[in-house]
Amino acid sequence: MRVPNEDKVMLVLNFIKDFQKREGRSPSFRQIARGCSFPSLRTAQQYVAILQKRGMLEKNSFGKIIIPTNLSRGKTVIAPLVGTIACGTPILAEENIEGTYQLPTAIFGNTKSMLLHASGDSMIGVGINDGDLIVAEICDTADEGDIVVALLEDSATVKTLHKKNGHIYLRPENPNYEDIPADNVIIQGVVKHVIHSF
Repeated sequence: MRVPNEDKVMLVLNFIKDFQKREGRSPSFRQIARGCSFPSLRTAQQYVAILQKRGMLEKNSFGKIIIPTNLSRGKTVIAPLVGTIACGTPILAEENIEGTYQLPTAIFGNTKSMLLHASGDSMIGVGINDGDLIVAEICDTADEGDIVVALLEDSATVKTLHKKNGHIYLRPENPNYEDIPADNVIIQGVVKHVIHSF
């Protein structure tokens, strides 16, 4: 590279800063190349070397890009992402956890939370669509009208909790489905946020 493209220099710098703020770590050269639409890892390496030479970033002895000490990440909470729920196992059983993610407390609060994949159309009336990501506070109690993550007869589900005449029902938010009697329901969490997929 004889003369660097200054727009690409800034593109790489901004990509690295945004990635560090979002992930709390530095991107790999592969992630930089992909994120900046470079044709090869070598191109990403060359632009990182330019930034390092100009004093705009530093690398440690292992060649990793150092996160600046003045980087303002904000507070986060760690939340497990729950995948397909196996019948008969608790929602947060180890075999159900796909990974863990940092959620900014400024948006999601600082309560103990979990992430779940939404599946089906039974909750479309409250804006939970198939493929959305649900953020739920981990707890074992819920109030009337809460949208809950629950275990019922060895199956996990997300429905609205209703109490009537001393009995508990789980209500789908879709007129095509009927209320589910749920006196033996086990509450695992209360839905607080939904991240939509478009």
